[in-house]
Amino acid sequence: MRHYLYILTFFVSLHLGNSSVWADPLASRFVLPQLKYKGGNFKPLNGALEGLLMQIARRTSIEILREPIELELTSPALHRYPFLYMSGNSGFEPLPDTEIKTLRNFLNYGGFLLIDDNSQEEKSDFDVSVRRLVDRLFPQTPLKQLSRDHSIYRSFYLINHVTGRTAHKPFLEEISVKGRTVLVYSSNDLGGAWARNKLGGWNYDMLAGGEMERQESIRLGINIAMYALTLDYKKDMVHLPIILERLRRYRLQ
Repeated sequence: MRHYLYILTFFVSLHLGNSSVWADPLASRFVLPQLKYKGGNFKPLNGALEGLLMQIARRTSIEILREPIELELTSPALHRYPFLYMSGNSGFEPLPDTEIKTLRNFLNYGGFLLIDDNSQEEKSDFDVSVRRLVDRLFPQTPLKQLSRDHSIYRSFYLINHVTGRTAHKPFLEEISVKGRTVLVYSSNDLGGAWARNKLGGWNYDMLAGGEMERQESIRLGINIAMYALTLDYKKDMVHLPIILERLRRYRLQ
């Protein structure tokens, strides 16, 4: 798996003419940006992504930058990252049309977005805002339940059930574009299960199940990250040339 990640980085860098990937040893490390948006609370949890990144470093061979970054859709650096994390626990303002277009292009040209409802509520205000956002991003493609045979459930661990800090829905939801999943939505507060402090303790108690459910949530987070990074490599290497071409077009815009 590690070889595949470096091979992918190599081909993307050649295709985009980006020799800095090899000049800068940090460029090949996995960075996980948290999407910053207006209104609501874009970062309601302490230590959520830090906890997930620590587990990715411990359990896989992926090289990471342990500190996540905050990223706005207006940032010119957006295209550098294959994976965005969007979280919240309250409603948020509708994105401007320009940012909707930017995010749609990011997803169409090879990016991946994980949206995580941290409210611990069913049918939360955040959920309403998310569904409004997705409707604008892909008006012809509604959110649907992620199939149980999807590669996300076996990209690293074999996942038998879906959970989080809560367990409102026993499934993830997704948007696919031309057979590739570009967006995954969790209603179960995955970040609350991942969150860890600098002393190694968990920041939040589990509200459903217990520590076994926390471990399942961590495994699911790792699987999602692995899927985002490897482009469904176990099932769909055919997508690689398509995504390389999309990245080239995006770079030229």
